[in-house]
Formats: sequence, C-alpha cells, structure tokens
Amino acid sequence: MRAKLRKEMIKQYFLLFILGFLASCNNSDSNNVSFGASTDPLLELIKGKNVRQHMLILASDEMKGREAGTDNYDNAADYVIQNFKNYGLKSMNDDNTFTQSIRFLESRLDVETARFSLHKSNTKIDLIFRDDFIRSGGFGDINEEISAPMVFVGYGIVAPEYNHDDFAGIEVANKILVMLSGAPPGFSTDQRAFYSSSRGKAQVAIARGAVGIITLRTPVDQKRRPWARYLPGVGSPGMRWLDNDNQPFQGHQELKGTATVSQSGAEKIFGLSGYDLDKIFSFHEEGGINSFEMDISATLSRSSIQREVNSANVIGYVEGSDPELRNQFLIYTAHLDHIGIRTGKEGDDIHNGAYDNAAGIGSILEIADSISIMNPAPRRSIIFAAVTAEEKGLQGSSYFVKNPPIPIENLVANINIDMPYLGFPVADLHAFGAEHSSLHDAVAKASDYIGMQFTPDPLPEEVRFVRSDQFSFVKEGIPAVALKAGTISSDPSIDGSKELDNFLKNHYHQSSDDLDLPFSEEGTEGFVRTALLLGLIVADEDEKPIWNKGDFFGDKFTLK
Repeated sequence: MRAKLRKEMIKQYFLLFILGFLASCNNSDSNNVSFGASTDPLLELIKGKNVRQHMLILASDEMKGREAGTDNYDNAADYVIQNFKNYGLKSMNDDNTFTQSIRFLESRLDVETARFSLHKSNTKIDLIFRDDFIRSGGFGDINEEISAPMVFVGYGIVAPEYNHDDFAGIEVANKILVMLSGAPPGFSTDQRAFYSSSRGKAQVAIARGAVGIITLRTPVDQKRRPWARYLPGVGSPGMRWLDNDNQPFQGHQELKGTATVSQSGAEKIFGLSGYDLDKIFSFHEEGGINSFEMDISATLSRSSIQREVNSANVIGYVEGSDPELRNQFLIYTAHLDHIGIRTGKEGDDIHNGAYDNAAGIGSILEIADSISIMNPAPRRSIIFAAVTAEEKGLQGSSYFVKNPPIPIENLVANINIDMPYLGFPVADLHAFGAEHSSLHDAVAKASDYIGMQFTPDPLPEEVRFVRSDQFSFVKEGIPAVALKAGTISSDPSIDGSKELDNFLKNHYHQSSDDLDLPFSEEGTEGFVRTALLLGLIVADEDEKPIWNKGDFFGDKFTLK
C-alpha cells in the first residue's frame, strides 16, 4: 500500500518538480531558488521513521555487529537484498543476483607470539606487547621473524610539490623504518590527508626495499586517540581481497617487521638510540626534515592465523531514462559492515554499529525506495551499493572499483554516506571532498533548497576525506563526496558540537554505539532529503561532474 501511494505521488509531482528544480539550478542567484508547493510532497516521502526502522533491524543484537566474513554480515546483506527486490531495483549480474562476491584472505595475530626487541652492542631491550607496542596479523608467511637495522625517516613521505623527501640521502633497503604518524602540519589539508595514509606510506617504503615500519604516534595523534582506544581491537582480524592470482591486494607481504608503538615504546627506542624524542617531535612539528641511521637494530616476530573467507557487496540500480545518458552512472555507497564482537563496556561485547553504519545504510535504502518509483526515472542511471569490509580498510569499495560491473569510465560520481550522527535535530551537513569538484555547487543547491546549512569540515586535522569508501573512487579519478550530518542544532537548547563530540569520544567503535542512543526524525529527514536531492541534480544535469582545475586529487588521479 505504501509503495503504491508513493508511486502515485511521484508520478504526479516528479516531472514538474525536476523541471523546475533544474531550471532554478541554472539561475545565477541560487540563494533565491523558488520551487513552488508541488516540490514538498516529493521530499516528504523521505521519512526519518523509515530510516530508523532499518537501523532497528541492522543494529539489533541479533545481527551481532555485522562483521565482514561472518554469517551475521550475510544476514544483514540478505536484508538489504530483500529491500532492493521490494523496490524493484535491477541487478547488475547476469544471474539476476544482487551480490558481488569477494574472496578475502583474513588474518589475525596470534597474540601470544608477538615479540619486539631492540639491540645495541650487548644491550637488549624487550618491548612489552600492548603496553609498548601492538601489531596485527600479516598477509605473507604464517610465521615471520625479521632482524634488521633501524632508520628514522621522519614522516616517511615523498611529496614533490613541497620539495619534501624524507628518504633523500639515506639508504633504507633491508632496514626497518621508524616514522611519525600523519604528515607535516605545513601541508595543506588535502595533501596532509593524502600523505597521512599508512597504506600509501607502506607502498613508498616497499618500493625502496624496506622490510618493516615502526609507527610513532605524534603528540597530536596521541591526544586525538589515546593508546587505550587501540587495545580492544588487538587480535581482531584484518582482510585483503584476493586477486585472480590468489594474491592479497596490497597485503604488503614484504613488510615483515611492522608495529605501532606507544609513548613508552617510543621512549625506549629513542633512549637506546641516544636521541631526544621530544626534540624529534618538536623539530618535525615545525617542518624540519631529518632522517638518520639510529645505530640500533630490532627483531620482530609473530604468527598469524589465516583463512580464506567470503563476503559480498550488495548492488542494485535504477536505469536512467535518457537514451544518451543512461549508460552513465552515479553511485550511492554506504558500508554495511561493522566490527562485530569484541570486549566492550560493562560486559556488552556486541558492537552494534547503530550510527556506524546502520544509519548510512538506512539512508541509502530510503533514497533507493524513492528513486526507484520515480516516473520518469532520472536521466542517468543510479547505483546503490552496500559495501563490505570498510572497517578492514575500505576493502569492499576497493574491490568494486578494481572489478567494476560496468566500465569504470562510466561512473560519473560517488555519494558516500558513512556514520551520520543523527542523535539531535541537526540543521547542517558537511560534504567532505566537495570542494575538489563541481559537486560543491550541487551540494550547495540541494542543501539550500532543503534548508540545511552547508558548513565546512570542522575537523580538517582528522583527514576524514581519505578515511572512508569515497576515497576508493577518488583514486580512480571519480569525483566523490562523503556526506556527514553536521553540528548545528535546530533546537537552541541542544549544543550539536557537544553531542557529536560525545559520540566520537565515547561511542565511536564502542559497544555503546547502539539503539539506546538518541535519534532525531527531524534531523534525519533534512539530511536524507538533501542527499536525495544531490543525487537528482547529478543524475539530471547535462554535464557530468568534473574536478576543479588544478585540484590536487583531480590532477593525481584523473583517468587519462
């Protein structure tokens, strides 16, 4: 009954709405857009209570945290598939299924085997696992041991545009690199985001023949994420998708000696080496470059518990109505997985992931429901993808762009929704990455009409643009945005900044990210309606989104 009613309303209002909307988008005075009363029923089809209903199912204890590679994730995938079928979405597979099955190598550390010792002359110092260092399972040999000299390489970055090369004048082949987390504070937000990537640093190190990386967390990173926040994840599985040669994609098997050290671990390393750690931090915080041989060596060993597992992206689409544009695709993404069962607070070990990311999946399901019954359909085709293994390092989206069901050049843009915090009547939104492309104007137009403020990223130091699935698309040259609910509350008695800060500090990746957290239907509706409208603009404009001229990411990744 609900679907029939929605369909009749869409038929009545959509054509008038979209024609008026697109005409208004071409008006140079976009702040004075007027759409008329006929637009309101279309947007009112998006209901916060419907998003909440999806959350109630996906973040229930029965789903047990939806960890990729488990039956619990598969149950969540089945739920999304059933909704896609109910909406009448089309499959991208010849067998009419909605899954893109992925083989993964899963690896977890055998925590009893982790060893890390330092050596200088006749002195040996054993670092204490969990207190001084942590590490994860590897994707190479099951049993690994490496002994090698240690070299300090600053941030471990080569950035030609800044004339910054931490490897200049120093030989690192067959050595263990000691490097700072993040990137120099003098880098712009974009470059700092890109060069902070641990995966990117690993690839640079491997290209130069290094055999290990020891990461020192800078004081800024230590303040942002206390050491204790890392410990519950120790021993949890990591995953890499397997390519056609049965090799883990970017498994970095060459780096046998990897670890992250705490402040106490860093002090032991630099104390034995004879260098002042505080001075090292300060020097590099001020933009200095100073790599050097440390005159000490390290031995690291571990055993990994490995197995092959399967998980799947869930993918459906609405075919476009324009004969010339229907072979171009906009893709909405949200990750379906969370971190499963780990030691939690007060004996609650199920990490439900209500906002991370049942809320994101609920949002794209509600958008898919609306778009699927529009008549006529948007001009371009629109894909909806619930991707797996985001929590394992953007694995599902990485697999999608490397094994796309359509030619990659036919993907025009990505709208990613990951962990929108909707616990208060949020009145603004952020769109990480929008400033890099023409998507910025589309976000501004959509949010302006809905009445949501479009505010800049309040925490650029968190480099969140590279930390979710949209970055997989960016690396293939596809303009993308990550939509987030903001910090401004329509209720003056609620401090939205404090609400979001409380969630990030006390509930993010904790068992308390569950259905007991507050939820605002009003804020959800404003956020999801803006996301819907953004997609319609992209799908119906004559020209596809383009990178801004001279943009860092556009120049680095644009398809040639």
